[in-house]
Amino acid sequence: PEKSRRGEKNIDSQPAAVKQIQAIGFQKQSSRQLVDVERCPIGTPEVNDAYAKLRLQLLSEPPETKRGATLLLRQANLGDKHVETNHGQFLTTKVHGLDFTYQAGNFFQNNYYVLPLMVDHVVSEATKGGTMTHLADCYCGSGLFALSAAAHFDTVVGIEINEKAITEATANAERNDIANCSFQAASAENIFSVISDFPRETTAVVLDPPRKGCSEDFLKQLLNFSPRRVVYMSCDPTTQARDAALLTEKGAYRISNVQPFDLFPQTRH
Repeated sequence: PEKSRRGEKNIDSQPAAVKQIQAIGFQKQSSRQLVDVERCPIGTPEVNDAYAKLRLQLLSEPPETKRGATLLLRQANLGDKHVETNHGQFLTTKVHGLDFTYQAGNFFQNNYYVLPLMVDHVVSEATKGGTMTHLADCYCGSGLFALSAAAHFDTVVGIEINEKAITEATANAERNDIANCSFQAASAENIFSVISDFPRETTAVVLDPPRKGCSEDFLKQLLNFSPRRVVYMSCDPTTQARDAALLTEKGAYRISNVQPFDLFPQTRH
């Protein structure tokens, strides 16, 4: 399930009167059935230790719930002893010397080994040639790509439909003393009214949409704006291929590089 991307596990319980948990683990692919998991093979030692304690507690004292619940176990940085289980608490992850603070229950990539490599690649592709001056980061979340690339551009704008993420991105810019980034809460389609005065020949656009990919309306506006470079991150190669076909038809763009990143090894993601 999508929620497993944040290191979450699901609980499947019988009605409260029975007070017996049937399984704690991950949802089976193409099914609502849960697979009981005692230890996550790709989890860090700290996450697995916290999970073992929480699992024992839940099995010993089942919660009063009829429909089950979702568990969060999140570690901000590799090696941190603290593992957060409260969705509302804030964590700070450091990526290449920048601090990114976000609510534990919000989306933020949590593969500490691959994340810096992925950020490096996006920034490298967006700045290739050294002539780019402006960056538009669509689906910017809490500002990961925009802030990581800010030192290479004169002006950076990020847009994200989640208002809480925009609040986090703005705070992250201030926290890292980055003054050439601004963020706006709106759908990705609205980015073009914000960047209408960007010089197209020296503008790069970073796309990092959800699994459903970009809307056709957005892609048509992108083609009409016609930035010099587009860097498309995707968590679903099927929808990325669909969108890439539209962007490359009639020679509007050409694909110069494809680089996979295995953020969730040995899973279906």
